Amino acid sequence: MDEEKEEQEQSGFKVTDRRQFTSEGEVRQEEPQQPAPAQPPPPQEQQPPKASQEEEASQIPPQDSSQVVDFASFLLSLATTGMVHLGEIPEPNTGQKSEDLEGARQMIDILSLLQEKTEGNLSGEEAKLLESLLYELRMKFLSKSKAVEL
Repeated sequence: MDEEKEEQEQSGFKVTDRRQFTSEGEVRQEEPQQPAPAQPPPPQEQQPPKASQEEEASQIPPQDSSQVVDFASFLLSLATTGMVHLGEIPEPNTGQKSEDLEGARQMIDILSLLQEKTEGNLSGEEAKLLESLLYELRMKFLSKSKAVEL
């Protein structure tokens, strides 16, 4: 027991058993609790000021221009995924073409949702890109779904 107390004193931690019963099953008698010495908070000068979310976002280091994701590249990635589902582009992992019409439909629906929710907020180029991607995907989807029905 003395060794435990010495270890606690050296580490700065104090372990207190607050269970109501002893290991023999008897009711533990309450020991007078000694309040832990309160440590004063560090002075304000040592604490760094907290930055707001806007400041934190502006502190993110700039990425390589080849890795920057803008709205157009986001749309192109969704459309590419749709083309993979339609079997027009080989899958990146396997290199094989396979059709998943439900996956293609989902990608078309996502792009349609984006078109609806961003209406009036896109540049002319972005709006044209989104419209042409949707047109291309829808036409390919129709040709694939008609071929399956026949």
